Amino acid sequence: MTLTREVLREFLATKTRANFDNVGDDDELFSTGLIDSFAMVELLGFLEQHTGSRLGPEDIDIDNLDSVNRILAFGAAQAQG
Repeated sequence: MTLTREVLREFLATKTRANFDNVGDDDELFSTGLIDSFAMVELLGFLEQHTGSRLGPEDIDIDNLDSVNRILAFGAAQAQG
């Protein structure tokens, strides 16, 4: 399954119950508290499902996951192997 901006934003909006219409693709998600550690665990599972890769502890870096654009870039890199 391919990770798209729309699918990712819908997932994040559902998990956070935030209005993602007001969240830009470069806005910080974790640093601002919009997403918490519980949502991060679900996000990692979501990324594994959509990229077909297995993520390890070394992959968990806030720099990779702190905005929609960073998550999309990280997901694309994981999908390429």
